[in-house]
Amino acid sequence: MTDPTHSRSQGYGNIYTPHAGSMIIQVQRESGLANRTIIFTQRQVRLLRIALYVGGALLTVGTISWVYLAAQAARVPFLTGRVSTLTKEVQQLDTLQARLAEMERRFLQVQTMMGASGPVIAAKEPAATTAPPPPPKPDTATPTLPSLWPLEVEGYVTRGSADSTDYSGPHPGLDVAVPVGTPIRAAGGGTVVEVGDDAKYGKFVRLEHRDGYETLYAHASQILVKQGEKIPSGRAIALSGNTGQSTAPHLHFEVRQGGAAVDPMLLITKKKE
Repeated sequence: MTDPTHSRSQGYGNIYTPHAGSMIIQVQRESGLANRTIIFTQRQVRLLRIALYVGGALLTVGTISWVYLAAQAARVPFLTGRVSTLTKEVQQLDTLQARLAEMERRFLQVQTMMGASGPVIAAKEPAATTAPPPPPKPDTATPTLPSLWPLEVEGYVTRGSADSTDYSGPHPGLDVAVPVGTPIRAAGGGTVVEVGDDAKYGKFVRLEHRDGYETLYAHASQILVKQGEKIPSGRAIALSGNTGQSTAPHLHFEVRQGGAAVDPMLLITKKKE
């Protein structure tokens, strides 16, 4: 039993929880009059506890969410600055790309205007897709001396000349700068004795002529003949390219007699048929 004196001195009331699971709240004013008793059944007590648990969980979730959102909001200025920096970098890259495209366009214009008037420094180019030239006029393919200029155009000799005396060194023959896809023709009638793809010479063709003469055509982009085929003088045997150890599109042309390199200009004339 509760001490009434103690209840009045407290001034606010006492809470009793009977064994049945219900809850009784007794409220007493300071004057000791007009006491009020509130009774919660066992079911109401369970609902009250559930409500308190749910409220606590919601409060915890709300606090965590607020902390997370506050942290994300704090990152907004940093992310905004980063986006601005990336945007500027993208604009700079676009400007650089446009300048490179313009420089490439101008380079191609100059190269087209100059034709083969000088050596061209360019990156490796894929095999030319230019269609092979039409079949040549009928010829008996009789072996002859290599006396015909091996190109349909004059080109530009970048290495080797008629004044050279040593054609047995590490770089015998002539280098003639021409655009990729220029037809390469046989300097004389003969037989294709070798067709290959070498690390140094790239795609090449070797012809055998009369009196022990041979000619070599290297750095081609496409080969138009097969080994063992008899070739008339002037027939297109390959298309010029930039394969093998080459820094720019050109034809490497050699003339050999008895296996030794000789000056091509002693036999070859720049004659167009």
